[in-house]
Amino acid sequence: MDIPRVLLSLVAIVFSVIFHEIMHGWVALKLGDTTARDDGRLTFNPVPNIDPWMTILFPILCLVTSGGTFVFGGAKPVRINALNFRNPGLGMMLSAAAGPLSNFFLAIVSFGLLVALHRAAPALLYDMDSRQLTYNGLFFGLMITINLLLGVFNLIPIPPLDGSRVLRFFLPTGGKQAMDRVEPWGLFILIPVILVGALKPLLLPLYFLLGIALHASFPADFVNILVRGL
Repeated sequence: MDIPRVLLSLVAIVFSVIFHEIMHGWVALKLGDTTARDDGRLTFNPVPNIDPWMTILFPILCLVTSGGTFVFGGAKPVRINALNFRNPGLGMMLSAAAGPLSNFFLAIVSFGLLVALHRAAPALLYDMDSRQLTYNGLFFGLMITINLLLGVFNLIPIPPLDGSRVLRFFLPTGGKQAMDRVEPWGLFILIPVILVGALKPLLLPLYFLLGIALHASFPADFVNILVRGL
């Protein structure tokens, strides 16, 4: 196993999931709920944001079982008190949507930095002689792919994922009640979804668009190096 690759993957996912949770709390704060701020969760300090299982053990398990080719995880969920919102349903929906949107934002920023570095100093991204990605190139590639994965995954409308909070806002009363009944069993539904690879059909359109963006922004030679390196 490539240890530097594993470490870069863990850095990328820890930063991304912490940013995800911070944005939940930040939007909630702007809408009137100070719970996340009061809990000390609006910080990039990893200590209050780390969940031992989802932030450390599960990503390591993914990397080990996949031979270093797949990583996934999450941070400790930020607490939000909907009663502090002027409109509890709308407040929960907006604060929930902020999480996956933050991951798409990080993916876009990482893509932009990759483009800028390739134009300004391509040697920082790949070795021209060995045709291998440098750790800089690998890190930005991981930031793009990990955040796309996190964004899509969290939009799945299965409780307790963010997509269920967004969908719940638009459902009639009966639908909301059904969603609430499903929530205690949500994790038992999600684990098989992950294990059987049910995310792949959801990711294919997004990765197809990413492929178009890569070929529109970089020479085919670099695209091949990037894809091979990831």
